[in-house]
Amino acid sequence: MSIEDFYHVTPIQIRFNDTDGFGHVNNTIIQEYFDIGRVHYLKDALGHDKLWKDGRHALIVSNKTDFNRQTMPEDHIKVYTSVSKIGNKSMHMVQWLVKEGETEPTASCESVMAGFDRETEKGMVIPDDWREAFNKIERGRLTPYINR
Repeated sequence: MSIEDFYHVTPIQIRFNDTDGFGHVNNTIIQEYFDIGRVHYLKDALGHDKLWKDGRHALIVSNKTDFNRQTMPEDHIKVYTSVSKIGNKSMHMVQWLVKEGETEPTASCESVMAGFDRETEKGMVIPDDWREAFNKIERGRLTPYINR
């Protein structure tokens, strides 16, 4: 994957309290940056009402983060987010944390999110309207996963 494969970008503001005793952004905070990017992606794709109010959700069921280089307080960073694959009840998301002017990530995250129905408190099939919304952001790359 390269930076050109991402169509959704979220700027991140590094706060003073994001740093630790080593003077760099703490690894746990970097995971929060990925969460911010993930929420912005879902909100931009589905809208606020679909994401928070209709009882259908996507929950993280697996998460893997690699830390390649330090992120420093003075860095200008962005989270690049992509849905790379959609299954029946889950979807795969890839994210990169990238410094301004660079093309390689300082950290990367691969996560699996599962559909979840709050009313029944059970897993659910990823709805067709979600598939279409993600495919729109991904510029048609998810077409094989639509209307399964």
